[in-house]
Amino acid sequence: MPRIQFSDVVPPERRSIRDIPIPSGGKRKTPTPSPNPIFSGSSVPINKKIAEITEKKTSGAYEYYYPKEKETPVNALDYDGKSKSKKRLLYGSSVFLLIIIFVLGMMTVFASATIAITPKSEPKTIAMDVKGTTTIDEDVDTVRYEVIKLSKSKTTSIPSTGEEVVEEKARGKIAIYNNFSTEPQRLIVRTRFETKDGLLYRIPESVVVPGKSVKAGVETPGSIEVEIFADEAGGKYNIGKTDFTVPGFKSDANRYKNFYARSVTDMTGGFVGKRKTVSASEKESALGNMRGDMESAVKKELESKIPEGVVLLEGAIRYETKELPQKEDGSSVIIGEDITAYAMMLNTEDLKNKILTEHILNDANWQNIKPTIKDFSPLRVENLPEGLDAGNQSFKITGTAKVLADIDTLVISERLAGKSRKDTPKLIDEFAGISSITATIRPMWKRSFPENPSKIHVETVANN
Repeated sequence: MPRIQFSDVVPPERRSIRDIPIPSGGKRKTPTPSPNPIFSGSSVPINKKIAEITEKKTSGAYEYYYPKEKETPVNALDYDGKSKSKKRLLYGSSVFLLIIIFVLGMMTVFASATIAITPKSEPKTIAMDVKGTTTIDEDVDTVRYEVIKLSKSKTTSIPSTGEEVVEEKARGKIAIYNNFSTEPQRLIVRTRFETKDGLLYRIPESVVVPGKSVKAGVETPGSIEVEIFADEAGGKYNIGKTDFTVPGFKSDANRYKNFYARSVTDMTGGFVGKRKTVSASEKESALGNMRGDMESAVKKELESKIPEGVVLLEGAIRYETKELPQKEDGSSVIIGEDITAYAMMLNTEDLKNKILTEHILNDANWQNIKPTIKDFSPLRVENLPEGLDAGNQSFKITGTAKVLADIDTLVISERLAGKSRKDTPKLIDEFAGISSITATIRPMWKRSFPENPSKIHVETVANN
């Protein structure tokens, strides 16, 4: 591209030689600078000079290099700014209004209500005799129960204080079965049980073995667990699990065949000879501490294993302990105990009906009100029987039970569906079991409950 020559264009602040006039004649005269008209009092008007400069600045070449900015009328600028501001304000207001409408619409569509009902309640002092059973019984006066057994063992080491000669008999547990008759069978103290190798063991006290049961043509032998001890001292009676017969029934072949026992635990502890001894007080203290720890651990584990539909009351656990054979460990002796817990779990429905029958059925204050009991923790079992596996047992229950009105929450939600909030207090007169009632409706500006009962959530609040 050819280079553009600007030989005849000069910025206004510089003078070109072309601006100097050439005099007529052969010899160029040096012009005499004219005095400054402003200070010398020249007769050339200053307005004329300014006009000449302005005229040069507005020449075409000058405007090419220094274009003038386009002036915008003041009135047009104000109008355009105000117009854009109004548009933005209108747009923002429309968006905000749409958001508000959307939120209100969603809150209306998802409207809900919560009803908090405090049912009528009354504490009742309980002191009643109970007949418990492990079988299905149609008698409304009985309370079904089941037994859960849990065992633990623990050992500790204490310093030895000397030696002694001892003779100890082996001990263990067996289950005695009665498949001979439906009638219970009593076994006297020191009844013998014999292994197939001829070793004899005895029971330390009299027991009653439940009779067999027959259901749908199937016979189930009655059974009971007892502790036995060896007939003699010595290590030969320390044996593993095995079966036993009852020598006293040999004269009755049928009874001898259908009355038998099986080991629940190994037979241990038989010993004759010298062994290290420990301080009696120190031993008892150590065993007592272990026993307390094991009972707490067993109780906690039992409470975590309570099946649905039953309850474990205070005092409904029976503990049986057995000292373990001591072992020598250098200059110390290792002692320990086995603990077995038998927990009587009462059927909650049977227990509730038993309490309501005795304390609420004839109470005039509870007429036309359906009562219920949800918390049995303040109750305890007195005189817990020993032979829980025997079937039928009698014991006593004491404490305090809070009786509550059983409110049908579904009926309440259906009753209030579509109704005005003002109708809420009327339910107290309509349902005698309601002590107080409060309602919360969402969104807050609604004055009526949702038409759909499923959107009305009814909850009962315990009255402390």
